[in-house]
Amino acid sequence: MLKSLTGITLAGLLVSTAARASDCFTSELSHFGGNAVIASATTVVVQKYCPKIKRPALTGFIVSTSEAFLGEVASQATGGKLSWLDVGAGTLGAAAGAYFTDKWYIAPKLSTQKGETSYGVVVSRKF
Repeated sequence: MLKSLTGITLAGLLVSTAARASDCFTSELSHFGGNAVIASATTVVVQKYCPKIKRPALTGFIVSTSEAFLGEVASQATGGKLSWLDVGAGTLGAAAGAYFTDKWYIAPKLSTQKGETSYGVVVSRKF
């Protein structure tokens, strides 16, 4: 579980840093995806290691949204501009990642058959 969680987190961070220079669709998609991964990873860690916290999705949302906002503040502090569009896309991604990880179980799946590896996503609903 931890290896897959690390892989998802690293992949999300790579996607989220790929297009930060403009306010185009791919840039906003990377902010959405990156913050969804951060919220999802935080929600899973809180669920697993902090069972006393009753609302792990809220924790995941807060951590990820804080990253979205503080990242833009840091960009402004280093001479860039604060993009509210980036903050908004990151916040929507954080909400989606936290909600779907809390209500659904989403995990990567690797399958190897006859030397061919296929990648997928397992999605199941918690009842």
